[in-house]
Amino acid sequence: MLSSLNIRVKRGILFASLILINLFLITLPLTNSLGYEFVLVNSIILFFVGGITVCSKLKTESQRNFFSYFSSEYKTVLAVVLIPLIVGSFSSLFNSRCPIKDGLAFYIAIALPSYALGIIIGFLSSLVSKKYNRLTFVSVAAFLLLTLLLELYFYPQVYFYNPVFGFFPGTIYDEDVAVNMRLILFQLFNLILYGLGLLLLRKKIYLKTKKVVIVFGLLLLIALSFVLKPLLGFATSESRLHNELQTKISTDHFEIFLGDSVKNSDYEFIGILHEYYYEQVTQKLQVSETQKISSYIFNDKHQKRELFGAGNADVSKPWMNKIFLNYTNYRQTLKHEITHTVAAKFGVTPFKVAGNLNVAMIEGLAMWIENDFDNYPVQYAAKLAYNNGYKVQLENLFDSGKFFTSYSSLAYIYSGAFLEFLSERYGAKKVIQLYSDLDFENVIGENLNSLSKQFDVQLADSTFKNRSHQAQLYFGGQTIFKKFCPRMASNDMKEAKDDYVKKDFAIAAEKYLSIYEYSSSANSLIGYSSSLIKQKKYKTSCSVLEKEIKNFRSSQSLYNLELQLADSYMLSGDSLNAQKYYSLVEEQKPHQNYLNRVKLTKLIWKTNGSSGVKSFLIENETGRANRLFNTYYSSKAIFIIPYLPGLDSAKVDFLITDLKKNFKATDDETRVVALEVAQYLLLKKNYSGAKHFAVMAIDYSAADWKKFSAVENLRLVNWFVNFAGETKLKVEHFK
Repeated sequence: MLSSLNIRVKRGILFASLILINLFLITLPLTNSLGYEFVLVNSIILFFVGGITVCSKLKTESQRNFFSYFSSEYKTVLAVVLIPLIVGSFSSLFNSRCPIKDGLAFYIAIALPSYALGIIIGFLSSLVSKKYNRLTFVSVAAFLLLTLLLELYFYPQVYFYNPVFGFFPGTIYDEDVAVNMRLILFQLFNLILYGLGLLLLRKKIYLKTKKVVIVFGLLLLIALSFVLKPLLGFATSESRLHNELQTKISTDHFEIFLGDSVKNSDYEFIGILHEYYYEQVTQKLQVSETQKISSYIFNDKHQKRELFGAGNADVSKPWMNKIFLNYTNYRQTLKHEITHTVAAKFGVTPFKVAGNLNVAMIEGLAMWIENDFDNYPVQYAAKLAYNNGYKVQLENLFDSGKFFTSYSSLAYIYSGAFLEFLSERYGAKKVIQLYSDLDFENVIGENLNSLSKQFDVQLADSTFKNRSHQAQLYFGGQTIFKKFCPRMASNDMKEAKDDYVKKDFAIAAEKYLSIYEYSSSANSLIGYSSSLIKQKKYKTSCSVLEKEIKNFRSSQSLYNLELQLADSYMLSGDSLNAQKYYSLVEEQKPHQNYLNRVKLTKLIWKTNGSSGVKSFLIENETGRANRLFNTYYSSKAIFIIPYLPGLDSAKVDFLITDLKKNFKATDDETRVVALEVAQYLLLKKNYSGAKHFAVMAIDYSAADWKKFSAVENLRLVNWFVNFAGETKLKVEHFK
């Protein structure tokens, strides 16, 4: 009687604890609905609940088999499984508006196998020692979690498949996480491996095998699961990476591994660009030499996500001397990632990064050295943010570990600009010293609070207050913690885009609308509008956008929505409202690209009438490119140039020849064109032509902020002109 009462009390405590933990989870960002993060946390909880409850049961009872345990304890098992599911589902339905379909898939594919594996390992632990089974279980669980650190440290990857929690994609910035066949196969692999191990070891018990054999068997299971993972595609070893990226470029300081989509004509540019940034970084950080750095450039985010993790974020592993990039944007991130690796020379901790793994110091140093935010110096970006209300407390970034709770661009910019401020005032050596010892009073002689106030004084600049729309474009985004159902929306957006590409516009529109209803994301709204336009439902697109655009007045997506609305009005025949929104974007001046788009539309309108604009908006890429070329040929309007590199080579050659004869940089618009043409010619190995336009951009640029990008571009071009012939490149192909 007393024993039965005691069991009921323990069950009650267990159920109450699960309820309270999950009620707490739904009050937090990311775990406030039945989504990936909610399931991830619960999978860890259920793994330990499953193992500990089995161990407690087997301490006082004779050995049972796995299935008899479920048959006798099915009520407890059912309650443990249902409590998180019910709490998460109710929160999704009534608190966050997130559909539960993806969350349910995550729960079935991750949480349930984790619970089952916890029970199996609880049985295995009891075979090792009935008396100390709970200690054995916790030790095994700790070791399984430790394999995560081993993979992070020794393997070229940041994603993890783990029996305790299923799967982790790499970084919180990568929203694209979904249940796929590989995850399902991994869970089946673990259930089969440990299940067979339990079956075999239980048979050995009946044969009165010594405990040492059972212990060895359990350790063998864990070792097998770790060793087999790279072979089965659940982890990435260096050999697997080299098998996938089969082209290697060797330079003095790099071994660069490339995917098969990288063009042969790009090999020289890629190799020389690596060496150029290496020289810049080592000089600024006062490092004489490093070991050769391995640089991996994946075909795209999909290949990178599969082999490395973090498909949308380029990453460095300083302790491994490796950087991992996407071919589509490596030029924008290469210098930043090289900085992380070179900084390993004075990094601390086993990971060779900043002391205490301080993210603000790690990323701030890279931003300080990179010193490039959309062709502006980092100080410009920080002043733009600060003077338009986008402020971040440095104490939060450096002291409180709240780096990831700020919008990522702001956190990176403020950290980098602050270190730039310190280097100008106290010297680069002091900043480098801080990287190893983040004690401001000891290194600088002042505390962080005092330095932060001085930094604020430097940032205050009234001339930046008339650039509010540029600031909104750059900094008006949301962190993942403030988005609605980000993982689910990302997956659903992929499906909707697939339908759009297949020209199933009605289905795509339905999906985009569904996403918008629960996520309120601008991309889903634009997708819905674009799908309506493809169905020639122009007035519906106008009414939807006109109704919803008010929700994005402070968003960085406002300007895309205004252009989308202007285009919709134009296609519907309402030229008055189209003119209103085109002019509004022109007045706001968020970025030169938006001004060019409006000018282009107005030029076509002027020369070909509203019918010409309508044709331009709905024609295919080839037709649009030809129209743009003809428009440039007849008007010589410089703002068309950035839209033309996609033309065939003959037309591009004609364009470059014409520009050399007739083009002069006379204002911001033409300066940007000169820069872009110089960069295009540099990529095409036309170094003399690149220098011609790079010098032209310098000649016009008067303001310091605007001259910055022109000076940096000319420095890059000059380096190619002077050293391209001397840089040793060796290209190898592996099969």
